[in-house]
Amino acid sequence: MRPLLPPGWRSIFVVCALAMTLACSSESDTAKRAKEAASQSNDSSRSSPPAVVPPRDEIPAAQFEAVLRAHLKGLGAMERYEYDDAVAAFREVQKRAPGWISGSINLAIALLNQTGSAVTVQTDQPTPERDHYQEALDILGEVLKREPANLHAHYCRGIILETLGRLGEAHPEFVFVTEHDPADAHAWYKAGSTMTDPGDPDRTAGPDQAHALIPLYRKAVELNPYLVSALYKLQTAHAWAGESAQQKEVLDLWKRLNPRSNVAGPGETSDTFYGEMGHYASIIDPTQTPRRTSAPEIPPRFDAPRPLEVTLRPGDRWVTRADFQGPTALLGRIRDRSGASVATFDANGDGQADLLLTASILGPHGIRDILLLNRGDGTFEDATESFGLPLDRASVGVAVADFDADRKLDLVLTGVGDNRLYRNQGKSFEDVSALAGLTDSSTISLTARWLDLDQDGDLDLYIINYASVNDADSAFTDQKPAGVPNLVLRNDGKAAPVLGRPQDNWAPLALATDDLPATAGLSVAFTKWPDSEALAGGHNRHTAVAALDLDDDRDIDLVLCSDGAGPVALLNDRLGRFHAIALDVPSPPDAINGLLVTDLDKDGRADLAVLAGSAPVQLWRNTTVRARAGGPITWQRWPTDAHNWRSATATDLDLDTWPDLIGLATAGEMTGPHWGRNDGQRLRSRPLALSPRTDPLKKSIGLAVSDLIGDPLPDLILIREGESPSIARNLGNGQHWLALDLAGRWKVYPAPMRTNSQGLGARVSLEGEGLNVTYDHTTREAGLSQSVGPVVLGLGPFTSTALLRLRWPDGTMQCELNVTADKALRVVEHNRKTGSCPVLFTWNNEEFVCLGDFLGGGGLGYLVAPGVYSAPDRDESLAISSEQLRPEHGVYRLAVTEPMDECAYLDKITLSVVDRPANISVTPDERFAPDGPRPTGEVLAWRTAIDPVRATDLKGRDVTEILRSWDRRTVDQFAILNGWIGYTEPHGIVLDFGDRLRGYGKADPLVLCLAGWVEYPYSQTNYAAATAAVPLQPPSIERQREDGTWEVIELNAGYPAGLPRRTTLDLTGKLTGPTCILRIKTNMECYWDQAFIAVRERDLPIRIQTLPVARAQLSERGYLREYSPDGRLPLLYDYSRVDPAPLARMEGALTRLGDVACLLQTDDDQLCVLGPGDEVRLEFDAALAPNLPDGWTRSYVLNAVGYCKDADPFTSSGDFVGPLPWREMPAYPFGPEGMRPVDPAYREYLRKYQTRGAATR
Repeated sequence: MRPLLPPGWRSIFVVCALAMTLACSSESDTAKRAKEAASQSNDSSRSSPPAVVPPRDEIPAAQFEAVLRAHLKGLGAMERYEYDDAVAAFREVQKRAPGWISGSINLAIALLNQTGSAVTVQTDQPTPERDHYQEALDILGEVLKREPANLHAHYCRGIILETLGRLGEAHPEFVFVTEHDPADAHAWYKAGSTMTDPGDPDRTAGPDQAHALIPLYRKAVELNPYLVSALYKLQTAHAWAGESAQQKEVLDLWKRLNPRSNVAGPGETSDTFYGEMGHYASIIDPTQTPRRTSAPEIPPRFDAPRPLEVTLRPGDRWVTRADFQGPTALLGRIRDRSGASVATFDANGDGQADLLLTASILGPHGIRDILLLNRGDGTFEDATESFGLPLDRASVGVAVADFDADRKLDLVLTGVGDNRLYRNQGKSFEDVSALAGLTDSSTISLTARWLDLDQDGDLDLYIINYASVNDADSAFTDQKPAGVPNLVLRNDGKAAPVLGRPQDNWAPLALATDDLPATAGLSVAFTKWPDSEALAGGHNRHTAVAALDLDDDRDIDLVLCSDGAGPVALLNDRLGRFHAIALDVPSPPDAINGLLVTDLDKDGRADLAVLAGSAPVQLWRNTTVRARAGGPITWQRWPTDAHNWRSATATDLDLDTWPDLIGLATAGEMTGPHWGRNDGQRLRSRPLALSPRTDPLKKSIGLAVSDLIGDPLPDLILIREGESPSIARNLGNGQHWLALDLAGRWKVYPAPMRTNSQGLGARVSLEGEGLNVTYDHTTREAGLSQSVGPVVLGLGPFTSTALLRLRWPDGTMQCELNVTADKALRVVEHNRKTGSCPVLFTWNNEEFVCLGDFLGGGGLGYLVAPGVYSAPDRDESLAISSEQLRPEHGVYRLAVTEPMDECAYLDKITLSVVDRPANISVTPDERFAPDGPRPTGEVLAWRTAIDPVRATDLKGRDVTEILRSWDRRTVDQFAILNGWIGYTEPHGIVLDFGDRLRGYGKADPLVLCLAGWVEYPYSQTNYAAATAAVPLQPPSIERQREDGTWEVIELNAGYPAGLPRRTTLDLTGKLTGPTCILRIKTNMECYWDQAFIAVRERDLPIRIQTLPVARAQLSERGYLREYSPDGRLPLLYDYSRVDPAPLARMEGALTRLGDVACLLQTDDDQLCVLGPGDEVRLEFDAALAPNLPDGWTRSYVLNAVGYCKDADPFTSSGDFVGPLPWREMPAYPFGPEGMRPVDPAYREYLRKYQTRGAATR
């Protein structure tokens, strides 16, 4: 990449870096160790043979499949940050292939990332993290004995030693890597950050070493200008050196790039967690994977082509070649060379693919474009005029994208001296060309591509220009007019303000996470790319551009082709800068029609297909080794017999996992589609027979591949002279597939995301035993159009993929596990929720199991409407079964965690042991009903439960079986309202008890029991709904009268306050009569799981013993990972899996770590305050519980008093721990006048316990 720093900084820095590094430390200990190992190896060769022959660096053939399975499991776990699972998987790899060096390194990488795996606290033992580090160091030491120059081993040793504070040992490890791979930016950065003060080896280098540090950090920044960690260190070193001008320049650049200070900053860190530590701390794939060729051919099956049913306007007809005369003659020549342009996209947001064909209709005003809306019934409507597109415009090319990220797809139409940008308003297009600076075109523009060139999360525009409009008569003839630069426009659109949110949090509608009430897209603002001489390609007759990561540095490069000039690579130097290099390819064609990107050999490097009109198609296989110090981009030819193609699309047509091409031949006798089948060794071309009774089609001039039927396999759309487009329906061939629709997101630190709305630039791979599919989401069409729609990837005979891996353009890694085949899947860039209630785990003698959250009703500062905050419900009771909690060594163990960005304030916790005969059921009287009858927490008991005869939802769908048992199957067929979490369309359930209640009188106690869960709306969601005049309607209960009308019997029935639990409501006297039908309605996101009536009996023999907290230990644990035990919602928390994400910063004081039992034994306002990532372990003395009589059973109830507060921006004082709540406090939030009176006991509590800074953890 071209250096980012000022030219004067570059002089002799490599020599200075190495010389000063060696001046600050003696000869590299690592180098010595490597020499000694080599010497020992030579000495041993002259002595007697060693007693033990070291294992060979290989995977035994008999173990390969098992090793691959374990490796994939470990890789998937690493990319989901589930390090315990990864360690277990890589241990299996090492067990089966003990000699495979890469397997040992992978285990070490997993170990160095592993945290918090211990289930029991062992204070007399080393911490689990240090144990993991030492094991990893031992493994890496063994690797270096066998392979002294292994860079992964040196680098990972350096990471661990630096983490342990052993900088003097870590530094030479990183220096060794820089000496052997001088192109690794992270190694140069680490070499600087671990340099020590020669006078005090235990201290990091400081001002006296500034001139030694500067060249190291400068080199890191030159290699990766986005490495903000190195930029920050560099500006510090300049300051130490007294170089204020350089320090200011670098500091300003750091502020611009750092995503923590500038939300749009594309900077990368070198944080110590997986995916951020650099290339040499990433998992190594098996190097012995056999190169699999395609299975025996199973051809694709298509129905016979049929014309689309289109009714044209009076006086209109489909064009023929003869219509392109006079001013439109140039369009005819362009179509002869590159084919007719057709784009597929969903223009009106109805889920159906529509079509835009350029220059396809001859009407009263001449040749024009046509927009065809798919009505879903086999017919298409000419919506050109109704959608605001001109009836007198004949375009050359079309590119589709949601450039303003408002969830509606926009158009750019290229032409001869007239390029237009149309913004989609839902039911029509608005011409915003003038706003975008497109009205003064004087060029022949062939097509355009939407790309995120500067990685800022929006889509920029690249327009391919061929020549000046003054040369229209000579363009695409035997003459050779002068070329012109391309037009590159940077998208500078801004997100609309979101009331009450800081500007960094604003995001356009299509890119907003679920917790952001965005309502609009980006503004229309484009700027001609500054310093774009190289990027614009110079004065050439440009014909095609392709986007791909040529040099494997995680940014988008371009390949540009022109008539009369060789292909050029535009390498991305980041920060909007590119530099051009000639591509060294064997015998490139003189004239190239189009380029598309595919991975021909599935090696993870993007390859190119090159269309050259009447010449043979060329396939360029990318063989570039990971770039080292500006190494060359290298290519090999991939064999193919395809020739005479004018346009093509990359698609796995036969679904065998190998990417194929479908191309359209140039003008001639046979101009139908050709299938280029990739068999893993070569690409063989043949005319495509579209059905057993159909010969290859003649005289097709245009081609698109898209699902017009809705199944969602891609169909063929064929454009013919003088006729309506035809569709050949894809019938499938028995092979399996996945249809992926990618969607990026914007989010701020600590989980930053900045990817464009269509995920353009993402790299996707499907991996499993025997399965390997790779895909680059960039340029899959070689022609005059850019379409938008799902991509279908073939899985061959496999019914699922073990791993669906994504590397988003912003660097975010995402991995989905065990994805089943044959379905459409929308893959949204992963995001984290902003808050959660405290979560309870219970020890069952094997593991801590997630019982659920609690005290959700005790939310402080929770906004329900502008200026209105809810009153916290400070107590809650949770039922616990005997399977969930079992005593161990006379102790009941529980854990309360704060797994998200929230504070919990615990005042008192007790555990009630509930014993009764086995035929008696019990549950606490519990629900969250802010405006309804409060629950008592009393234990309810019954022997008789009455199920409804029939149950339906409000739309009449039968849900009887769903509601019969509590099993995580819920009534969930309702829509979320306006994308607001927690708000839905009105929905509910109807419970028909028939005559099953007629025997009960008005005095008989009947209790409605409902199990389920609720997705809470956030404060900001409530604000958005309130400003839109949409009130939240908690569940109400109605009973049907004899005449069929309904009467309300409980307006505020309450609901389950969070994760799955059972609620109760006493309806005594309200259910009498010959029949009973109840209706429960709400617009909350409430999922009902079970419903019945319990006949309560007050005199049943039940025994309750309440236990106080015996021991309680507060510690820091980290964020817990969410998971689903059965693939259904809601997600639960896995106690054994800790997310390495940084903890949220809050202002104020938390409870100091250690023993907190006395704080949880009395309801006295002396709170145990947990911050994000905290955990309190609870123990109760099981010996205090009485013996269980024969025939009796036992369960438990946790009784908690406390509060919680999330970090939602609309939550009052959400960024602060205080003010601390208390029993008799005024309405929250309150000022100093509402603080609890400070008596001596409370003052001592604050002094002794509230001492841990929340912002310094």
